[in-house]
Amino acid sequence: MPGGHAAPDPVPSPARAAPGSAVAAAVSVTDDTGRPLTLARPARRVVALSPALVEMVYALGAGDRLVGVVAHSDWPAAAKALPRIGDALSIGVESVLAREPDLVLAWEGGNPAAALNRLAALGVPVFRSQVGSLEGIGSTLERLAVLLGVDAAALVADYQARLAALPAGAATGAATGRAVGRASDARAATEAGAPQPVTVFYQVWDSPPMTVNGRHVIGEVITRCGGRNVFADAPAIAPVVGIEAVVAAAPDLMIASSPRPDDPGLDPFAGWRRFPSIPAIAQGRLLVVDADQVSRPTPRMLEAAAKICAAIDAARR
Repeated sequence: MPGGHAAPDPVPSPARAAPGSAVAAAVSVTDDTGRPLTLARPARRVVALSPALVEMVYALGAGDRLVGVVAHSDWPAAAKALPRIGDALSIGVESVLAREPDLVLAWEGGNPAAALNRLAALGVPVFRSQVGSLEGIGSTLERLAVLLGVDAAALVADYQARLAALPAGAATGAATGRAVGRASDARAATEAGAPQPVTVFYQVWDSPPMTVNGRHVIGEVITRCGGRNVFADAPAIAPVVGIEAVVAAAPDLMIASSPRPDDPGLDPFAGWRRFPSIPAIAQGRLLVVDADQVSRPTPRMLEAAAKICAAIDAARR
């Protein structure tokens, strides 16, 4: 999910309508690659090439427009019954064309570029989404609403209010984490009279250990919540890191994503429990979050963000 959103095109939005209803007028937006996209009328037959984009369409009240989705599109439950056209990482152009879409919602950087380019060359309107920030989720909702001809004002306002309502201490902690650097966090924070940053290791995968850097949207969540991602400066957006590097970083809090976070039989920290020198392990500061909730850039991501903020705040106390 690297990169950010381009600002919505400064064109008039279609007249407001009830969620899921269309307005028969031309609509235009700019996608996240800077490509302008104009439809003669709001889309009625939509193919969505990532589970996150499927969620977005449903959130806008337009799930009945979806005529094709990819594997793992499972939220909300109604999405499980939609026709599958393959996997997000392997798109069959013919399968997409067979659904006769008037709009394809694509995952830039995830879906194969060759397939997206071919669809566009064949005249199929393609909106390329690359959400790289929490603000970008709201921007995407606004632009998809334009393409679908629905009113998203209440939905976007609710999302922005929930984003602003993340714990009040988050902004202070985040600023401290950015300012004091790695070598002298405690001393600099104490001298500045600010709370000491909570160092965080976020685990995407356990074998080999994979994490996120500061440019990833999950990295943004950690920073907003007042934590300091111990691998924020890694060059790759989702780097594989060494066990020794994690132990040396000595994080105060460890967070892991899991497809079944409430399953006691799954312990994403099992491999780390043999390192009691890690403060998070020694003091039991461990958090498991729902993998879909935290990794899909949709409004549900704020539910995971609230849990992360609470865990960071508890670790600080």
